[in-house]
Amino acid sequence: MALRAGLLAPMIAVAGPALAEADWYPLAVDATDRDGNTERVDYVPLSASETASRPWQLCVSVPHMKDAFFVAANYGMVEEAKLLGVNVQTMDAGGYTRLANQISQIENCVAGGADAVLMVAIAAEGVNNLLATLEQKGIPVIDIVNGVDSDKVAARVLTSPYAEGLRAGQYLAEKHPAGGEPAKIAWLPGPAGAGFVTAFDTGFKKGIEGSAVEIVETKHGDVGKEVQARLVEDILQTHDDVDYIVGTAVMAEAAVPLLKARGIADTVKLVSVYMLPGVYEYLKTGDIEAAGVAPITLTGRIMLDQAVRVLEGKQEHFNIGTLGAVYTKESVDEMNRDEVMAPRGYRPVFNLSQ
Repeated sequence: MALRAGLLAPMIAVAGPALAEADWYPLAVDATDRDGNTERVDYVPLSASETASRPWQLCVSVPHMKDAFFVAANYGMVEEAKLLGVNVQTMDAGGYTRLANQISQIENCVAGGADAVLMVAIAAEGVNNLLATLEQKGIPVIDIVNGVDSDKVAARVLTSPYAEGLRAGQYLAEKHPAGGEPAKIAWLPGPAGAGFVTAFDTGFKKGIEGSAVEIVETKHGDVGKEVQARLVEDILQTHDDVDYIVGTAVMAEAAVPLLKARGIADTVKLVSVYMLPGVYEYLKTGDIEAAGVAPITLTGRIMLDQAVRVLEGKQEHFNIGTLGAVYTKESVDEMNRDEVMAPRGYRPVFNLSQ
């Protein structure tokens, strides 16, 4: 199929088998219209019965590809793009401090001929001018994962960081109800200003509302292991009586060896609001007490499907929210790993040309 010059490079090799196409749908999701009305529906992708009417050019912008969360999303999007027969360029902005780079990458991709943009926004408000410009140009934007404040998006597919924070909070509230044994929490939700962090925070605080859980300190920082490890060290030096450290999966992974080195792994517990392969392994050994799980590979498929639906005038819902749960050592074997993480050995595909 012919491609617009300069937009897409050759596809990087992929390792690992694809999830069997028919295994994942229909998938129960929460679907919301633009008026805020939500219903539980069974999601079925276009690929169940057809391919795209043309090889659309899609640009995907992510803050970084430093952890397995975005690798899993990439896997889901790439696999669905293959089924639909569309082309995808994925851009790594370089981290949550690189908002200007994200905006520049998207502008360049659109100038190269993109038909639509799927964006994991670095900052909920920081992309408002860009979204307004893209709307004027007739380029639809799919708001994915983190969420933006602007209404100038064609669709949203969010892993519901609010719900992930809420579930983590509710898990702790059930263990430490009002009048019960109190629990002191250090809360490390990620980089300040990011939409998903604000949602994590709102959901988590709602989840612990009215319980015996107390947040003794909140620390923000980029979701890289070095940064998160430093934040954990700061917490441990400041608070010698903290019961839980709760936050991102990267934080939880980084904290395990730190707690063991200090000999306090039995007294300071870790809770992650979402899942990564390292968290999965630590959950099975009990080094992490609990972790929230969203089906991110399936969410990636829906993100890609929604973009094609918008371009082809087949959109049925404005906002799709996939559902999740909290798992512990006792229940983690009930989780379907293929719905949450990319296959072992998978390398991100930055350019898919079909």
